[in-house]
Amino acid sequence: MVFVYTGKGRRQAQNDDAPPEQRKCAKQACAIQWCLAKRDHKEHLCKNFIDDWQDCCEKARAVAALEAAAAAAEKKVADGKGSK
Repeated sequence: MVFVYTGKGRRQAQNDDAPPEQRKCAKQACAIQWCLAKRDHKEHLCKNFIDDWQDCCEKARAVAALEAAAAAAEKKVADGKGSK
């Protein structure tokens, strides 16, 4: 997984084609970076931040999958109506 740091360093705009979890979970990713920086990069001390980020990513992927399924269903219905 890729963490997106949007702190005081060089700022970069997120790509529009970035994965949904990268766009929607940037706040949690930044919290991980902050925690690791404050705690000498010891992951076990930032486990709660990492778990929050993983939960956010799972939810974002689930929402994206539902949206994709709904779009596919709409397209299928639209294609079916056009052929009659």
